[in-house]
Amino acid sequence: MSRWRHARIFGLGDRASPSAFTPGLLLTEQDPQIGIELAPFTLLHDSSELPASLNIKSRGNWAFPFSEGDIPQYNAVEGHTLPPSLQEADSGQGQSTGPLLPVTWQRLVHDPTLNDASLSPEIVVIQDAIQIAGHPGRLIHALRILRERFPGALLWAPGIGGPDNVAVLTWFGLDLFDLTRSKQAASRDILLTRDGPRTVDLSMGECSDMDTQISEWKAAISATRSAIRDGTLRELVDKQSLNSPRLVEHLRRHDAMLADAAPLTQHVSKQQRFRCHSQTSRQDPLIANWIHRIDTQYMPSEAQREVLVLLPCSARKPYSRSQSHRFFRSAIRNRSIHQVIVTSPLGLVPRELEEQWPAAHYDIPVTGDWDSDELATIRRMVSNLVNRVGYKRVINHSGIEFDLDVETIDTRPEGVGASSKSACKMLQMAIDDAAEKYNLENIREKNLLKYQFSALSMWQFGTDEWLQGLHVGGKPPRWLLLEGKQQMAQWHPDSGRFSFTKSLLPKLHSTGTLPVVEIGGDTPWKGDIFSGMIMSAPTDLKVGQEILVVRDDVLLGSARTLAAGWEWQGGVGRLAKSQHRL
Repeated sequence: MSRWRHARIFGLGDRASPSAFTPGLLLTEQDPQIGIELAPFTLLHDSSELPASLNIKSRGNWAFPFSEGDIPQYNAVEGHTLPPSLQEADSGQGQSTGPLLPVTWQRLVHDPTLNDASLSPEIVVIQDAIQIAGHPGRLIHALRILRERFPGALLWAPGIGGPDNVAVLTWFGLDLFDLTRSKQAASRDILLTRDGPRTVDLSMGECSDMDTQISEWKAAISATRSAIRDGTLRELVDKQSLNSPRLVEHLRRHDAMLADAAPLTQHVSKQQRFRCHSQTSRQDPLIANWIHRIDTQYMPSEAQREVLVLLPCSARKPYSRSQSHRFFRSAIRNRSIHQVIVTSPLGLVPRELEEQWPAAHYDIPVTGDWDSDELATIRRMVSNLVNRVGYKRVINHSGIEFDLDVETIDTRPEGVGASSKSACKMLQMAIDDAAEKYNLENIREKNLLKYQFSALSMWQFGTDEWLQGLHVGGKPPRWLLLEGKQQMAQWHPDSGRFSFTKSLLPKLHSTGTLPVVEIGGDTPWKGDIFSGMIMSAPTDLKVGQEILVVRDDVLLGSARTLAAGWEWQGGVGRLAKSQHRL
């Protein structure tokens, strides 16, 4: 199972060898025959009697033990539904509660059975999705509620999906789609494409028949699945959202709604990229969360609160590996000077946080020009940081003008590159002057690393108590944290994380450094962590986060999360990979 925010790829059937995946299609009897790899389910809607009934059938042997004839079927009664505008009317009567769960807006508002902890549907159908989508904010609100309430279920919103929005709707949490809009487009001689609806080009021999419509579906779903696996879905979503004003509206509302839950990921592989190629990517909750934390929470170590130097960013990440920042490092010869990089879309990146996600992983077009929104964000963040920390002097090498209530020295002449010899000479002179004026001690490298690891620990865990009594040793870039001569942790710059040894786990537990997950059972803990084992878990867990595993208040070991906190009650697949066992 692959995950990216609320989007997932489910392997259907035997998880060791799935025969189909989501996102995918449901087919009716009137639809063309499509391979199971694209359409894993069939659908029968019977409205000959009221209330109407719904039957969804898998197209493979996906019920355990996965032998011939083990084909899951799901049946439900739709009940009576009023338009979402009549929200106050409790009309959601007669709807089924079971493996196939029909839901309407009224049912979300009025039906307490949806909060029953024993309710564990396998497929959830949002019956009035078309009507909900017409009310600002309701669609993405309903999707978030259902996605996080039933993390193990497949979500289907009939009638709203198409090749032009499948990536966006998958990003919101939908798993299943239907051909309704494609059939409507075909009847009007319109081709529903990944780039939006359009008329066919007769000069190229195009047509709008269902074979062509389905080919667009195949390409769109393939691109969506690939983007989930590669971690590039947001980039695809940004592009696809431009297909209609309504999609842009939904995406902006979704971003605003998820701001309280971001980021859902703490650590990623060094190959992971966060592509900021359009202005819409600035609205991503990941960016908003970074800016908010730097703006309101971040503090440098006490050893670096006298003088601040503002530096420009670089195309290469982390910045310190770029040629320009090697020049800056040669000019900044006192380690008590606090270095902060000025950049877009993150605003500010303190040097000690440059290996964190997404600071070490974002790509953005570099033109040298700043728009008014970028400048306003950067200036506000710098002002807030200066006032909160209380720096005595700011050395500005960023090339951006600031109006600060503290002495500011500009070291970048107009029209001169930041890494030029003349600019770096001015930077060096300003650094040396500040160090002399404020009697700044040139901290030893390993002492500075201890301060920086303390700031990193506060950023990641909210505490640095576990670092007490430890000192920095080893060689760069994978520095060691030692207690005497015993290794207790190691810094991994490529993933921006601390790797803890087994002997440190009790201290991490007693200091409240890592989140705690409680598992049940009475047999020895073996293997990884799945939802059936969970007794309790924090709701704000992030992908890639280290956790401690306990049973009956006894510390058993540690694990690394593979799923965000909303999936930990009723989710499917591995939730965490074991690391250490005591």
